[in-house]
Amino acid sequence: MVERDIRAMPVVDEGGSLIGMVTHRELLRYLIPDFVQRTKSGEFRAPTRSQLQRGSTDPRLIPVKEAMGRSVLCLAEDQTLADVANLMSSKDVDRFPVVREGVVVGFLTRADLVRRLIAP
Repeated sequence: MVERDIRAMPVVDEGGSLIGMVTHRELLRYLIPDFVQRTKSGEFRAPTRSQLQRGSTDPRLIPVKEAMGRSVLCLAEDQTLADVANLMSSKDVDRFPVVREGVVVGFLTRADLVRRLIAP
């Protein structure tokens, strides 16, 4: 994911149906459970160096099923860009898999949406 600048990968079963997603966010939550801590004031702060070292695991050794998110918001091919923009905003999601009959046929990212909305 890092080498190819891939921020999300679908996890599919033998039939190609989507069963989860691995994202940078999910990996951080798995590798460093306290990677973002909420303070009493509601601000976020980064973990200390010792917290990072305590929680570090070689990501190449993690089974995908342990790090993947299982609750995945998906788009249908016929959803409008307005619907997608509202979902991205309300759910704080940067990318969605696009599915046809449960099978991933593509991805739509926030950057894709912006490009499409500002294109002449």
